[in-house]
This record gives sequence, C-alpha cells and structure tokens, in this order.
Amino acid sequence: MLFSITGRLKSLLIAIVLLCLQQAAAKAGILSVDSLKIIQADIRSGLYGKISSLVISKDGKIDTEIYFGVSTSNTLHPISSVTKSITSILVGIGLDKGLISSVDKPAYTYFPELENLFKQSPEKKSITIRHLLDQTAGFAWNEWNPHYSYADNALVELTNSRDKWYESIFNLPLESPPGTKFNYNSGCTEILKEIICRAMKMDFESITNRYLFAPLGITNYKWDSYPRNGNPAWGGIYLSTKDMAKIGLLINQKGQWKNRSIVSREWVAMATSPQIKNNSLQYGFLWWIDKQPDGNPLIFAAGYGDQYVYIAPDKNLVIAINGENFTDYHWPQNPQKLIQSLLNAYNSSSN
Repeated sequence: MLFSITGRLKSLLIAIVLLCLQQAAAKAGILSVDSLKIIQADIRSGLYGKISSLVISKDGKIDTEIYFGVSTSNTLHPISSVTKSITSILVGIGLDKGLISSVDKPAYTYFPELENLFKQSPEKKSITIRHLLDQTAGFAWNEWNPHYSYADNALVELTNSRDKWYESIFNLPLESPPGTKFNYNSGCTEILKEIICRAMKMDFESITNRYLFAPLGITNYKWDSYPRNGNPAWGGIYLSTKDMAKIGLLINQKGQWKNRSIVSREWVAMATSPQIKNNSLQYGFLWWIDKQPDGNPLIFAAGYGDQYVYIAPDKNLVIAINGENFTDYHWPQNPQKLIQSLLNAYNSSSN
C-alpha cells in the first residue's frame, strides 16, 4: 500500500515539474516541439523551395539549429546581399572612429581623380554617403528585372566588367534627384566600399576581418574577388549559418559583443530605422524594416537565393536562414512566410 502511494506521489510530482517547465518555456517564448515539427515538415516538403539551414537565437543563446540535405554546421553558404548589411556596419565603424566625418558628406569629395566626371555632371556632386546607404542616389539602374539568373541583369553585367565598378556607377545618368526616390542599386555599395577603404587606408577584406569578423570570432569564411575590384561590398561572402546569425546578434545587442563595443548603439539605431519606403517595406541604411505579425518591428538583411538574417528586438530573437533558391521559379510559399510562421509560433508560446 505504501509503495503504491509513493509511486502515485512520484508520478504526481513528475507531472507538476513537467507542467512548471512547460509554463516557464511558454513564458520565455521558447519554440514548442510541436511547432518546430510542423515547420520542419514544411521545409522538407519543399514548401519554401530549397532551404539549407535554420539557426534561431533566443536571449543571446542558440535555441534551434537545423540543417537540411548535405548542409552542416560548418557549411559555408553564399550570403549574397546580406553582405550589404555588413557594409553598413563598417560605415558605422568608420564614423565611430572619426575616419568618416558624416553620412551627409558628398561622395565626390573622396574621388579627386574623377574631377572631370563631376565637372561634366555637377548634379552628381549632391550625392551623399546617406544616399548611397538608403538607395536614393538617383542613378538610372534596374537590378530586379531581369532576374539575377539572367546574363543581362544589371549587376551581372557590372560584375563581368573589368572597369572600376565605382567609376562605372558614377558614369550612369541620373533618373531622379539624389535623396528623393528608392532604387535598389548594388553598385552604390561599391562606391561605399571605396569610401571606407580610402578613409580607413586599408583594403576591404582587412577592414572587415580586423574590425568585425575577428571580434565576432568569425574565422572560417570565403569571399569572391574580381579583377581590378577586389572583394565586392554587394555580396560574395560565404559564411556558416551560425556565423551569419552573429551579425544579427550584434545588431540585436545594439553593437555590443562580449562587453565590447564593435559599433556604436547610435549607428545601429540609425541604420535600422526607416529612412525611406519601398512598397510595403521600409529601408534603413542597407537594412530592411518590416513588421512582425503582432505589429512590432522586424529588422532584416536579405540576399539572393533566400539568405536572411531577421531580428525581432522585442523578443530578443534572431533568425538566420540559408536557401538555395537561385532561379526565378516561384515556390508555393515565399520564405518570408516561414519567418511569419516562426514568429507566430513564438507569439503563441508566450501567450
């Protein structure tokens, strides 16, 4: 009889403990096992095309880490235009160090060798660093049509050129006054890269490694290089998904990393605040800004092929995704729907 009571008491205590753990997890906003199973099944079914990896950080720690197909924790993925958001951080570092005086400084002042170009097109003298950061420089450029998988895409044509990319962009005609209209232009980051390098007197990879990658512990990476143009600022970096998530963590922690300031919180706030609108999305300084399902801000970096780093500051949540969707085929669901599903799952777990 005593054994039976003791057994029932033990079972009751275990049930109470499990219930308390579930309630604590819900309060902390931890992704439930059931939600994760559904999301994994959707990814494996090809609902979002080919997703290689998913890493989620909650409260500064890895909460979920999943790899699909042959992808592993050490696989280096092309992060495409997520590189632009890294470039934004480097501009901030240059400002913090006083090597770049202001985002409102005219870009032409860094290019004395192009004096004749600016004499012939004096209106281009009004293009500032700010305009290069928020994609309002005004150059005639159409990067999103045709798709990146076609040879006559504007960026693809630029990368096939052996001319100095920043000079090629400056030579483009203006279709709108600088600062007035959003027009996504990867070439503008090449002008930014050149400004950063001239201001900091180092090559772009050395700056990135010394001031960002090394402090974050990012040692395993690849970076494409092009004749006469070196490492691009518009893309070309290959990182593991966990290292890509570190970029999001740095932003979520307002530029701080292990009690060290990598970039100022003032820059992070400015770069991730809406500067101009593009359709339903806002754009900061090479960072996108959207809304979560609950209406709170959602900051993200996005790259061709479905490479994403999402930051939900109110939830202390970072989501990094690598995909292999490098064609213009439209899958049943956009990977942004995957992000919404994940955010909804965290919302549900915290209610």
